[in-house]
Amino acid sequence: MTQRHDHIVSLVRDSGFETVTSLATRLHVNVSTIRRDLEELAAAGVLRRTHGGAIPPRDNLAELTDTSNMREKRAIGPAMAERILEGQTVFLDSGSTCLETARALDRQQVTVVTHDLLVGLEILRKPALNLVFIGGELLPNRSHMWGPTAVEQLNQIRVNVAVFGASSVLEDGIYGNSAYALEIVRKIRSIASEAFFVADSTKFGRPAMYKILGIEDFTAGITDSLLTPIKAASYPIPLIRAEVASG
Repeated sequence: MTQRHDHIVSLVRDSGFETVTSLATRLHVNVSTIRRDLEELAAAGVLRRTHGGAIPPRDNLAELTDTSNMREKRAIGPAMAERILEGQTVFLDSGSTCLETARALDRQQVTVVTHDLLVGLEILRKPALNLVFIGGELLPNRSHMWGPTAVEQLNQIRVNVAVFGASSVLEDGIYGNSAYALEIVRKIRSIASEAFFVADSTKFGRPAMYKILGIEDFTAGITDSLLTPIKAASYPIPLIRAEVASG
């Protein structure tokens, strides 16, 4: 590979996604040169081409996604997606369960707002959907944006439904292990008419440090059928238990 190729690979792997235009600007070459570079790098397997840019190889992207409890998450994603109605604007949070919701979303004329690169790339594969991407600063070793730029952009937006992931679900709300996302998540809730959380059954009762949103902020939660009906009934909002496929 040339020195420019090495630089392109480094930029894409550091950010998780680079556009042809951004690479051309940063490397001081024209866009046709960058397109040829990306084609060569994709053929060599060190990058993956997307519409308008490039992302790391699949193995690198997998490192940004929690792949545990995937049977449960693949049940939850469609259960949430079917509750998004035609013509709505929906915010999809970061995280593997929200990513499964994006994969299952097959509506027409739905606008998806997200600050997560992986969710955004999934929506790009669905030409019937509109995508609004929230910019900002990319969190280290994460796939989502945060910071004042992201919050300011959200001040101009309203959504019908917000879908949030959770590191932990307790009877008084959803919790996380980092304070980075507190401001942006609370801003998103303030611009949404209603909200859901998606969390597999292992997240319930798990210790976590920061309270993100109160349970009263949600219309309902979507989880999987491995959460017992008795436990689900102990929550003050409806918990929808999606059936997990056997095997």
